[in-house]
Amino acid sequence: MKIKLEKPEIKSVVSPWVMVLGVFAVWVIGLVLGNFINAIITDYVESERSQNLWLVIVYFVLSALIGVGLAFLITHITMRVIREINVNINKIAEGDFTARLSPITKNPHINSAVYNFNKMVEQLNSVAVFKNDFISSFTHEFKTPIASVKGYAELLSVSENLTNEEKEYLRIIIEESARLSVLCENTMALAKLDSESLVTEKRIFSLDGQIEDCILLFDNQLKEKGLEIEANLIPAKINSDPYLLKEVWINLLSNAVKYSGSGGKITVTIKRSKERYVVSVKDEGVGISEEAQKHMFDKYYQEDGSRSAEGIGLGLSLVKRALELTGGEIECKSEKGVGTEMIVTIDKNIKNSHKK
Repeated sequence: MKIKLEKPEIKSVVSPWVMVLGVFAVWVIGLVLGNFINAIITDYVESERSQNLWLVIVYFVLSALIGVGLAFLITHITMRVIREINVNINKIAEGDFTARLSPITKNPHINSAVYNFNKMVEQLNSVAVFKNDFISSFTHEFKTPIASVKGYAELLSVSENLTNEEKEYLRIIIEESARLSVLCENTMALAKLDSESLVTEKRIFSLDGQIEDCILLFDNQLKEKGLEIEANLIPAKINSDPYLLKEVWINLLSNAVKYSGSGGKITVTIKRSKERYVVSVKDEGVGISEEAQKHMFDKYYQEDGSRSAEGIGLGLSLVKRALELTGGEIECKSEKGVGTEMIVTIDKNIKNSHKK
């Protein structure tokens, strides 16, 4: 629901002194009412001590009722405002800039705060949209000349009139051009995912079949490095976005292959845990330091040393965002020089789906 932003006019606001006078007036009414009840009681109760006791009880009950009533009214309004603000702040913290507050009371001060909150979210949304549009446009325009440079370098590299030094230079140009091209593609993909807040392409598919297909994509790289891959996959049906989850498995497998030494082993496992599946991708590679694990999902973050040689610092950011959109979680267990295990937990979501 879109709420039109109209700045409320702050006028005819009840002054605190007026509120005090109102409370005093209520107290006077209670006093008069108490005296009236006391007079009635006096006609039926002869003892002066009993009269005073009844008077105290009447005043106590009236004061308690008035105090509880006023406290409930003020607290109820305040808590409604706080609840609404907390719900929408949580949405904004998760990247959903469509969150808006609706006017809750007729109090112009509160409505002014609501207006300023909605205006702030509008500005944040505008900045986010501009950032994503700029990134998408820039990376698209940047990718085209990079592809041309790579193409011409590949044509030159097949020439027979090149020295070994010239061939080495061309090899570096081709590799770095390919690296920049991947950077552009990942940047565009991440910008697209950042602009989305809901998954709309859900369908039921075979999770184990998808992971098997992703493993086959790395067949040549596995053979080149002499890597052994062990897949312990149970039959798993899931209702989610297959495109987003495919990006998760490709990135995790790519990292496992990239950072594994020759002759190593990669293990891919699917386990069932109640209404969730747990997917593990484990390698025996260089591992990740404890400090790097704190920032491994940050955009463009690269660890100093061997892991930064081939990376561009966006793969795991893509993985995290894709899992956020599909309701999944990821955990890293790694030790420097021993290996890394990436553990992904995702819901089946089969019960909530409609099979066709």
